[in-house]
Amino acid sequence: MMQDRSKLAIVGVAVAAILLVAVNLIANTSLLGLRYDATQGAAYSLSDQVKPVFTGIEEPITVRIYFSSVLGEASPRHSGYYQRVRDLLQQYAVLAEGKLKVEYFNPEPFSDTEDRAVGFGLQAVPLSQGGEVGYFGLAATNSTDDQKTIPFFNLERENFLEYDLTKLIYSLSRPNQPKIGMLTSLPLEGGMTQGQFGMGGQQTPPWAIMEGIKDLFEVINLDANLEEIPKEIGILMLAQPENLSDSAQYAIDQFVMRGGKALFFVDPNAESANSMGGMQGGGSLEGAKKLLAAWGVKIPDGVIAGDLDAATRVNTSSSGRPIVSDYVAWMNLPKDNLDPTDAITGDLSQITMATSGVIDAVEGAGTTVTPLIKTGQKSMRLASDKVMGLPDVVALFRDFKSSDKAENLAVRISGTAKSAFPDGPPKSPDPAAKQAPARENLKQSTQPIQVVVVADSDMLSERFWAQESNFMGQRVLVPSADNASFVINTLENLTGSPALSSLRGRGAQSRPFLLIDDIRQEAELQFRNKEQALMARLEDLQKKIGDVQIKQQVQGAAETMLSEEDTKTIENYRGEIISTRGELREVQRALRQDIEALEGVVKFINTAGVPIVFGIILIVLAVVRRNKRKVRAVEP
Repeated sequence: MMQDRSKLAIVGVAVAAILLVAVNLIANTSLLGLRYDATQGAAYSLSDQVKPVFTGIEEPITVRIYFSSVLGEASPRHSGYYQRVRDLLQQYAVLAEGKLKVEYFNPEPFSDTEDRAVGFGLQAVPLSQGGEVGYFGLAATNSTDDQKTIPFFNLERENFLEYDLTKLIYSLSRPNQPKIGMLTSLPLEGGMTQGQFGMGGQQTPPWAIMEGIKDLFEVINLDANLEEIPKEIGILMLAQPENLSDSAQYAIDQFVMRGGKALFFVDPNAESANSMGGMQGGGSLEGAKKLLAAWGVKIPDGVIAGDLDAATRVNTSSSGRPIVSDYVAWMNLPKDNLDPTDAITGDLSQITMATSGVIDAVEGAGTTVTPLIKTGQKSMRLASDKVMGLPDVVALFRDFKSSDKAENLAVRISGTAKSAFPDGPPKSPDPAAKQAPARENLKQSTQPIQVVVVADSDMLSERFWAQESNFMGQRVLVPSADNASFVINTLENLTGSPALSSLRGRGAQSRPFLLIDDIRQEAELQFRNKEQALMARLEDLQKKIGDVQIKQQVQGAAETMLSEEDTKTIENYRGEIISTRGELREVQRALRQDIEALEGVVKFINTAGVPIVFGIILIVLAVVRRNKRKVRAVEP
């Protein structure tokens, strides 16, 4: 009997092995195109919106991948990354139906292949002290010899691979880029900061957002005193447009009335401008606000938004001690705060905004105002002077009073709009100035307008939405929020070419422990209130000691000794101070312990919880199986 079971087991193993090999052979030949993506948001699947990028390629594009085999041998992670690049490009080539050619090269040391890789500007990385190097980059060209490269596929950007590759091919497939007019008081293109006492400052690089914009659009810079919008421009981007002249306001107004699209960033508290040492900021936004009010929205002066649920954890101090606290004016706004039905925000996961203003609809304007980004219900309108300079982060958190109302931070204006200049163009301040050729003055739009307004300009600065590192002299940005995606999605949407919008939100995804955050925040708020009461008690005791000492000095300047009663009073007060400080330390320690204990529970659940559950299930199954065997054994 035992021999029969052994033979049966051997035969079973052999059959299983044969079936395994057969299934793999069939899968490799017949099921090559089948894929299943179980990731959240199908992060490894091509979206339907992206496929036209490749089916619409008209002129041939050649993509050359340079990957050193020695790099793959030295780094399994790079080898796996290389395979993913190959798989993705193979899918692209199938969609392009012969218009996309992919070539693969292994650049050996001192070979012609290595020379070509260097000529394309690809980055070599050292693999050993003996001078051995490896390559893992891409160079692509189109029929007009336009060239795009990825010098090195950095592992930090692996989550953004599909977007990076698709954007590169998309930009090569349309050599004539749409033109946008850029009008800004921010140093988006970089420049010099103003040093102390007006002396020369430091050179600042262009903001990273401009690199993303210029990859897909031709940018034409405009002046705040312009007389007319160039005809080739179909969309305006106005980022903190300070000190707009009357003629510029009129030109922008009539541009929108005639069907031009516009994206506004109007920030009542622009931190990124104010931090430039006086080089930027401080100008008037009244011109921009006048236009927006005529079209249906207003941004109140001196008001910024705070959000308790979306508050950013920052390092600060309290009672002279370093702590970490929620800064309610810096908001990490999750997907629930973004309009899921709009093409601009539908595929995004998180937006970060800093001391943003709020947007109110103007009654009777006749336009439709649709929120794109908004706070949660636990919001509060804060006075902008509370966040200037070095804000008291703890006080803002402690004194937060929720309005139980979501505030609009970014909106889309659509519908028929009235002109901000119903009486015609403004009169020139210089009567002798040469007037531009007269055009018909439009008192309302000839078609539904398309204007997007954002009450924050700090969201454009990469310090709020990306982590920057340097890799072999190459600047690497890894987004932590979808701010750049929001801007480029908006520009593409307004120009009518949203080919890449579904990809941009895939890489920067945040999945916080919401329940833990709520518990931590509630506990911290209670402790901060206790801390405030203890601090007030300390100040009161110190004031009482001072009052006793002043009283002694007033009673007689010649008296150098305190009375016995006053001495006892001061000693009592000092004893209370020591006791209060002990309570304060205990409150702060208890807060840290509660948070650490909560984090410990979560870590245990994540690391041991699942194995324990599976272990219990296996034990139960084993017991059930054993009982069944016993039942069968006793049956006649």
